[in-house]
Amino acid sequence: MIANILFIEDEPSIREAFSIKLSEKGYLVQTARNGEEGIGMLKKFNPDILILDMVMAGMSGLDVLKEVRSQDSEIPVVVLTARGTVKDAVEAMRLGAFDFVTKSIDMDELLLSLANATRFLSLSREARYWTGKESERYALEHMVAESETSLHLKKQVRDLASNDQVTVLLQGETGSGKEYVSKVLHYNGPLGNRPFIEVDCPAIPSELFESELFGYEKGSFTGASGKKVGLIELADGGTVLLDEIGDLPLPLQAKLLRVIEERTIRRVGGGAQFPVNVRFMAATHRDLRQAVKNGTFREDLFYRLNVVVLPIPPLRERRKDIIPISEKFLYKSAQIFRKKIHRISPSAKQLLISYDFPGNIRELSNLIERAVLYCSGTQLECEHFPAELQCKKNISGEDKSSEKHSDQQELAIPFRIGADSLESHERELIAKVLAHSNGKKTMAAKFLGISRWALDRRIKEGG
Repeated sequence: MIANILFIEDEPSIREAFSIKLSEKGYLVQTARNGEEGIGMLKKFNPDILILDMVMAGMSGLDVLKEVRSQDSEIPVVVLTARGTVKDAVEAMRLGAFDFVTKSIDMDELLLSLANATRFLSLSREARYWTGKESERYALEHMVAESETSLHLKKQVRDLASNDQVTVLLQGETGSGKEYVSKVLHYNGPLGNRPFIEVDCPAIPSELFESELFGYEKGSFTGASGKKVGLIELADGGTVLLDEIGDLPLPLQAKLLRVIEERTIRRVGGGAQFPVNVRFMAATHRDLRQAVKNGTFREDLFYRLNVVVLPIPPLRERRKDIIPISEKFLYKSAQIFRKKIHRISPSAKQLLISYDFPGNIRELSNLIERAVLYCSGTQLECEHFPAELQCKKNISGEDKSSEKHSDQQELAIPFRIGADSLESHERELIAKVLAHSNGKKTMAAKFLGISRWALDRRIKEGG
């Protein structure tokens, strides 16, 4: 993007030289001779980036920064100084400066800062675009809740969404929807138009954890050619989800605890701490209380996170939700694969309801996507699902949709003494099992406890 810059500098030679150099680099530059003139121009002109000289006659750079922030909290402000101190930098960052750089003839540091500010603007605009779409996707009314368990969860989410200060710990099995619920909380609350940043704790190498979360300064380590903004700073004003926090090593837990308690961060290689305004959420499939007893999770961090615990129930405890969720996945997959599949057959619905879904909603999503891929008709049938899923179906045809269902599978065949034979019963048993298996011999063989080859032989021998 081509950025519009307002450059406020009271030294004419510097103002002209910097303006020419920035124009040569492709920026559209307007200048102001002092702070008062700059404030006046801001009332008529909306620049993308503001550059301020720290020391000026009349209104200083910090005075201008205060005035700007009182009217516009979004515009990136780069503060320039010829003799900056750590105290000046801290004050500028506290007032909301995007960066604090030293004046130099080659302007390398300023150009790098402007490149970062331009990238930040592009990401912010893109985020605002997607935030509108995400707000619709994660609207509370779109949250499926047919079972009593889900209705209770939805009520808890509705009550918590309006409070953007409380820390929430989401606990549940892998694939149960912890990330989805965290986004519903975010996008239905006061922070819904602000960033939502997910931190996948186990996926970040320990040696990179600090630089990824907190950012780093130029020259802080080999290869650090410029400043990098960390994930927590990117989320400023929004929400940070610490996903699978139970897998975080103990030394890193201590660093995270300080940030959550003090709401301040310090970039790697930086001298000054600066505040961040974020809401923290954490998610885990582990029992953190037990992890504390085992010595693998810090007790102080546990109690800091354990303000509000939101248990996310597994899919097998909310079977009434399975079909509505399946139909949402069906609609999505049918669009992706450009197929005109509109429904799930009654037998396939029963098959899904009967399954326990150890992988929860993530597994259900994958199963529906696979079924849509293999379906050539207009509705999903049992045959479009894997054989191992169908083997879980209750062979007696009984409804397993209740929350307390039996794992026993029975098939009763009456035997008339003196009239029936073992051979005739074998033929009848095979016929009934095949019927319950929708004619699939592999599944029938598994139900009977024999190989597919043995089943074929018995069918052939029985005529």
